[in-house]
Amino acid sequence: MLFYKIWKDEYKQQILPLKGDLTKFHFDLNDEVYNQLHDDIDMIYHCGANVNFILSYNQLYPANVVGTKEMINFACFNPSTCIPIQYVSTISVLSNHLDFNQEISIDNISPNKLVNGYAQSKWVAEKLIQKAIDCGLSVNIYRLGLICADSRTGACNQHDFYTLLFNEIMKIHSYPKSMISYHFNGLPVDFTAKIIVHLSNNENSKYGNIYHLINKNCEIKCEEIIDGMKECGIEIEGIDDNEWKMKMKTIENGELFVGNIFGERNGEANGKMNNDVCGLECPTIDKEYIIKWLDFILNNISKR
Repeated sequence: MLFYKIWKDEYKQQILPLKGDLTKFHFDLNDEVYNQLHDDIDMIYHCGANVNFILSYNQLYPANVVGTKEMINFACFNPSTCIPIQYVSTISVLSNHLDFNQEISIDNISPNKLVNGYAQSKWVAEKLIQKAIDCGLSVNIYRLGLICADSRTGACNQHDFYTLLFNEIMKIHSYPKSMISYHFNGLPVDFTAKIIVHLSNNENSKYGNIYHLINKNCEIKCEEIIDGMKECGIEIEGIDDNEWKMKMKTIENGELFVGNIFGERNGEANGKMNNDVCGLECPTIDKEYIIKWLDFILNNISKR
């Protein structure tokens, strides 16, 4: 929390950290602690997962599938007092041709076109969640699209694709010229958390909802990212795509960026977050936001 610049001293009285393991029986907690937790907790927000687009399904299975199974078991530990779950999933479980505006059950989604182990593991995890719903457990599902930097601090996931890409571009002082025409859609992480909490506390909303939290209303242009890098004092130039590809292949994991930046990541989402549902206004993704994001990368990730 210190790294992400969200720590406050009053949290010492509000947050109880526990050392456990999602992949282990009862989270590897002793019976007394496990039982007490179930008695004390009113709501579960389950966003614990290994978010990695490189690892295989088998490698992600323990955290993403077993972890979800253990969370369901915890919620139902005492059948007379089951704990509702707010389950965070990913828009990646949807096939590309599906309309994000539709509330689609995982039972109606084929896993055949899921392109990586992460999407596959989250698809299986959602199947477990759906079975729990069918058995009467109260659950809402939030399928997230691209999550970007905190709108207040610029803090971002240091392992996110775009964070790593922008970091490498600033390190090698060059970008592929075609990148200027690219854009992507993302939601600030603080706003995303606010939406989930808001929807989960909506007394008028029943359980069993599937929310697609993506942002088509405000695109982020790569041209503005490049301009932001220059504003941050980075000397940078656009070079031929093939030259940039060759340059990237000389650095560790560089080929992963090449495969993704010229691949499917540059498409546009076929849906949007419904602001009428959450009643909240998304922070503006503008020059100031981009500068905060890049400044955080430069000062907290590039120097690591």
